[in-house]
Amino acid sequence: MYSIETLIKTIKTYKPEMTKEEDFESFWTSTLEESAQVPLQPILIEIDYPIEQIRAFHVTYQGFGGTLIKGYYMVPKERNQELPCIITFHGYGGNKSSVSNYLKWLIQGIAVFAVDCRGHGESGDDSLYSSGSAGTWATQGLLDKNEYYYRKVYMDSKRAIDFVFTRPEIDHHRVCLLGASMGGGIALAVAALDQRPKLVVADVPNMCNLELAIQQKFEGSLVKIEEYLSRFPEKSAQVFQTLSYFDNLNLASKITSKVRLTAALKDLICPPQTIYGVYNHIHSDKSIIAYPFSGHDAPGISSHIDATIQFIKEHL
Repeated sequence: MYSIETLIKTIKTYKPEMTKEEDFESFWTSTLEESAQVPLQPILIEIDYPIEQIRAFHVTYQGFGGTLIKGYYMVPKERNQELPCIITFHGYGGNKSSVSNYLKWLIQGIAVFAVDCRGHGESGDDSLYSSGSAGTWATQGLLDKNEYYYRKVYMDSKRAIDFVFTRPEIDHHRVCLLGASMGGGIALAVAALDQRPKLVVADVPNMCNLELAIQQKFEGSLVKIEEYLSRFPEKSAQVFQTLSYFDNLNLASKITSKVRLTAALKDLICPPQTIYGVYNHIHSDKSIIAYPFSGHDAPGISSHIDATIQFIKEHL
């Protein structure tokens, strides 16, 4: 009988071959150098927020290529020492939501920087894309690694760390990246490209083992890539070559932070096998939680939220 235990045993040892192109490292070196040439130019405007125990700010900074990226920066009003900080990234199609969502961290004396990803929420996207499908970010620039949407997103998100490191009240040795779905995928990629964060919490992350993920998923942003391929099958090799530069399968071995991942065995958006495929390429201190009967909404389970609070309290 094919049990849940058998499935977990099968996928927990899954370690696919990486799909790095020969210029993978030089591509990211030059991308980081290009990003660093743009001044951050952060602007903070304080929000008159009704909860008096915190201070909250609208933040704008220049992302990759000068695109303006927006977020909330929040700190507890009373503090007597440098603060740890959580940088959060939301899911595909979402946004940073309300300041109130982050009170569970603020009341513990943790600062939070919640970022609207490029093209989401209040953050714009000034890019011109020569390929892709209208109405979805996942395919924009899909035929050119230098133009692809996620190249810009990863650099925008890395620059969120740059912003946090400009803040004198932050303990630079206690920075955590936190996200689920697209946000989890971003957190892993950014940790691979910037070793400053101490901790990474990536729940049901996307951008993992993308060739397999596109085959196995039934919902979510990767469906749009599959739809693109169904219309342009002659471009398949070119598309997968582009995706290889942004696949956490190829970035994972560069992560040095302590990492906790989550995989849900009934996830139709970010298939669990793809997450284990990336997890098994991470060499740093790591752990993973598997939810056998949950789908993509696993990070919203009450017990999981409590476990995440405990994990970050212990390790940040």
